[in-house]
Amino acid sequence: MKLIKLFLIISLILNVNYTYAFDFKKFNPFKKKQPEQKAKMVETKQDWLIEAEDIPLEERKQEEIKEPKSDKKHYYPAINYIFEKYNYPPGKRELNIDDVKKNLYSYPYIVVDSNCEYAAYPRYFFYPETNQISSEFYVEKLDSSKSKQKRILEYNHNSKERYPIIKAGMKENYKNLFNGLTLVDWSKDNKKLLIKEKTGSTFGGIYRTYLYLHFLDNENEKGYTIKLTGLNDAIEEYFLDYDNIQMAKYLYDIEPQGFSAQDDNLIIALCYVYDTEGKKLFMGSWGYDIEKNRVVLLSKTKKDFSISTNGLILKKILD
Repeated sequence: MKLIKLFLIISLILNVNYTYAFDFKKFNPFKKKQPEQKAKMVETKQDWLIEAEDIPLEERKQEEIKEPKSDKKHYYPAINYIFEKYNYPPGKRELNIDDVKKNLYSYPYIVVDSNCEYAAYPRYFFYPETNQISSEFYVEKLDSSKSKQKRILEYNHNSKERYPIIKAGMKENYKNLFNGLTLVDWSKDNKKLLIKEKTGSTFGGIYRTYLYLHFLDNENEKGYTIKLTGLNDAIEEYFLDYDNIQMAKYLYDIEPQGFSAQDDNLIIALCYVYDTEGKKLFMGSWGYDIEKNRVVLLSKTKKDFSISTNGLILKKILD
């Protein structure tokens, strides 16, 4: 009996079910990993050409790049215009020499009176062969049938023959000379324009500043322009008489500020002289009385005066 039991146990052990046995031949965690097969590196141009010829034609075609669809609309900023005071801060508008040389000619801002009836602007010319700048100044009536903005925006400098009221440096032919006309401002009554002419050298600086006063047409007389040389003469005579200084021997500058806020017939200007180092020395505040045609010394010390700002420019802004 015991022999029978032993025989059955041995038979059971020998008849194991290999369905659940682990096959080490199929999976060996210690088996060495085979290196990946990499494409041979192209070493010469000839190898690259040979390899490129083996590429099928359909694989050479590149798919078109398609932009992803979007429901968002493109935003374009709206252009608007606003009117700004031209002569602010007073007397700071100057000839931009670099801008004129870069463009060979230049139109600065069109400056209109407070009623937007007239346009005033200079035109600058640059002559590279002599490094010279000359200028002309224009005053023209705008189309009053249009809106104030359209009068300026649709104004064309070259739409008709124009006649400058002032020419500066157009007849002279000197190397490095500049004659720049710039509007200072309109008067409060919109009947007068104050214009300055800067004369100097692009290397030596300003020689002289002269003022012009233009009167618009009215019912009784045609418009005309006068050069206010009396202001320069009065300043030179004053310093010669009281301080024995010959201003004509020095480089001095007159900086017109504009029309007085209290008196529309009084032009206010500051005077400076340049020392040997090029520094500006204040030489008093001066007034030119248009009605009496006389010059007065308003102050020997630097003093702020109330200046009316009347001219307007149209400035572009983006929303």
